[in-house]
Amino acid sequence: MKKIIAVLLISAMLLPLAGCQSSNSTASNKKEGEETKSTTEDTDKLHFVYVSPLLAHPIWLVSKEGFEQACDELGIEGDWVGPQNISPEDMSKLVETAVAQKADAIITQGLVPAEPVQTAIEAGIPVLVVDSDIADVDRLAFFGKDVVKQAELLYDSIKEKVGENTKIKASIQVAALNYQTAHDQIEAIEEVFGAHPGGFEVLNVTESNSDKMTSTTEWENTFQTYPDLNVAINLAAEAGPACSKVVEDKELSDQVYVYGVDDTEETLELIKSGELDGTVVTSFFNYGYQATYWLYQHITEGKTPEQIVNDAGTILVTSDNVNDYDEELRVKVDLQ
Repeated sequence: MKKIIAVLLISAMLLPLAGCQSSNSTASNKKEGEETKSTTEDTDKLHFVYVSPLLAHPIWLVSKEGFEQACDELGIEGDWVGPQNISPEDMSKLVETAVAQKADAIITQGLVPAEPVQTAIEAGIPVLVVDSDIADVDRLAFFGKDVVKQAELLYDSIKEKVGENTKIKASIQVAALNYQTAHDQIEAIEEVFGAHPGGFEVLNVTESNSDKMTSTTEWENTFQTYPDLNVAINLAAEAGPACSKVVEDKELSDQVYVYGVDDTEETLELIKSGELDGTVVTSFFNYGYQATYWLYQHITEGKTPEQIVNDAGTILVTSDNVNDYDEELRVKVDLQ
């Protein structure tokens, strides 16, 4: 009998540890030392899992803020998980874990492979995809940036600066070229800028790999190889600030117009100081906040978005609106 009791005690001690082990993820909305679902009321809570592509990247922490706020308002148990570095394989495992845990809903981004997402959907778990779509799964909706509108906003601003008769010689940097979202953005830019009266040419395309040092090195090499470059378009959050610093160091500010994406604190400060000409932003806050509300309304009220693909709000932030654009991106739209 003593041996049986000892085994049971050891098992009871190990079970909580098994549920918390993860080398590349973390959970939000759970205070340290707090037990999950310890009461009957907690047991009735909906459980949402947000599988982020980057666990602690500054721009994705804005989504985490929105996700946690919505979970608090709606009484949802929310887990924020993701890899430290871009890894579709790790994202896939985290989606599979959410399915095994019988999560009530999943929010994720399009770098995750389609198969585990479709498996979750077939298991009865609604999935909302943000930022980069997964078009070949039966997701509840996609909520992200309008890449054509992004290209149009960039072109309108750049055309005004360089003039209609000057050829736009651009370099583009993306996070990674092995993901469809990068190609979608590049293709939209090529199509929109292709109508420029003075001519348009993409001199090269590089990758930041979501790393600022890598981005810096790539931009240093680009400016050395293409000295007549006059427009730098950065389609990764860390790339705009990295490019801006290289332009400053090489004293090219009067020659090169630098644009970025997303609204990290560093990017906004560079716009205020005039070192970045603009950044295209969308509502990463609503990637968490709006997405959670839509899934909640779908589960509790049976509501479904009118369309699958939805623009989260795509605007260009410049020195003209840098101080007041934020409220425009935090507007929540309920399902009807």
